[in-house]
Amino acid sequence: MSHVISLRFVIQHWRLFAMQNGRTLHSTVIYAEKVPGGYLPAFIGKEGTKIVARMNTPLPTELAARNALRDVLWGAHVEKRINLHPHSTTATEELAA
Repeated sequence: MSHVISLRFVIQHWRLFAMQNGRTLHSTVIYAEKVPGGYLPAFIGKEGTKIVARMNTPLPTELAARNALRDVLWGAHVEKRINLHPHSTTATEELAA
């Protein structure tokens, strides 16, 4: 499943598809989606759900797109709107923690 959203809604979708019990799932992947004219920030969350952030102008490089998403996520983490610390998702990982 894939969702295309405005960058301003990325935090809401991060909470829905990349977090569990208040922490970020370790399996979440930040990437850049190739589109005509450049790249859009994106991530893959729970059950392979792809979230692509729509922007007026795509960014020129994959790195710029990934960094744009990381900057938004880091700002939300600092504001305590999300938690970027990894969530342990298996009993073995929980016991090791």
